Amino acid sequence: MKHIPKQRFIIFLFLLVTFCYTEQQPSAQEQKSSNLDSIFLQASGKINYLTGRYEASSVHTELKDISGTKNHYLLPEVAKQWTAMVAAYEREKSKDSRQSIFLVSSFRSFNQQKSIWEAKYSGQRKMRETVKGKTPEEIVDLILEFSSAPGTSRHHWGTDLDLNALENSYFEKGGKGFEIYSWLSANAKRFGFCQPYNAKSLRNNKGYEEEKWHWSYKPISSSLRKMWISEYQSKSLQLSGYNGVEIMNSKALDYVSEISSECK
Repeated sequence: MKHIPKQRFIIFLFLLVTFCYTEQQPSAQEQKSSNLDSIFLQASGKINYLTGRYEASSVHTELKDISGTKNHYLLPEVAKQWTAMVAAYEREKSKDSRQSIFLVSSFRSFNQQKSIWEAKYSGQRKMRETVKGKTPEEIVDLILEFSSAPGTSRHHWGTDLDLNALENSYFEKGGKGFEIYSWLSANAKRFGFCQPYNAKSLRNNKGYEEEKWHWSYKPISSSLRKMWISEYQSKSLQLSGYNGVEIMNSKALDYVSEISSECK
C-alpha cells in the first residue's frame, strides 16, 4: 500500500468531515420552512394562522405598551428585533428629541379585525366619509382605504405593527414623529423591518393608502404573504363571516399582494 504523507491525510480528513457536515445542514430556506411549520402547528394549522384564527398567547411573545397596561403580541423573533430597533433609536436619536418609538397595535385576531370592520361598515366608527347613502361596494372601498378585511390582515401574522400615531402627518415634516420616520426609513432594514404600505403611486395605485406608521418584519412576513396568496388562489383559504365579504372576495388578492417592493 502506497504511503500517504501525514499532512496530506489530515487535510483530506478535514475536507471529508467538512463536506459531510455541510451536506447534513438544512439550508436557510429549509430552516425557515421548518420554523413556520412549527408555528402553524401551535396555531392548529396554516390556514388558521394566516387568517388570525388562533390564540396569540399560544404562539407569540407578550409585550407591554408604553403605559404598561395593554398587552401586545409578536412572534418571538420579531419581538426581539423590535426591542433591538427601539433601543438603537434611543441611542442614535438627536439629543434634543423627546420622542420615542412605541407600539400602538401589533397582532390582531380574526375577531378583533372583524370588530373594526363591522364598526366601520355600520357607520359606528368614523371614517373619511359617512357610509350613509353608500352602496355596499362603496362602503367596502371606503373601509379598505386604511383597514383590512378579517382574514386578510397582515396583523394576523405577528410580524406587523403600528407605532406611535395612526396619522401620516405625525411622521411628516413638521410633525412630532418626523425624526422617527426619517430614522426608520434609513435604519429599519438593519433589524429586518420595512414599510409595506409606502406611497400608493409606487404600488400601481392598488391596495391600501400609504401608512407611515405600519412596519413589517420582512424575514418572516415575506414568506407568509406568498403563502396567503397561494392558499387563496388554490381556494384552500376562503373568506367568510362578515358584512361585504362577497365583495371582498373580488378584491382581496390585490390588497394582500400590492405592497412595497422592499417588503416582498
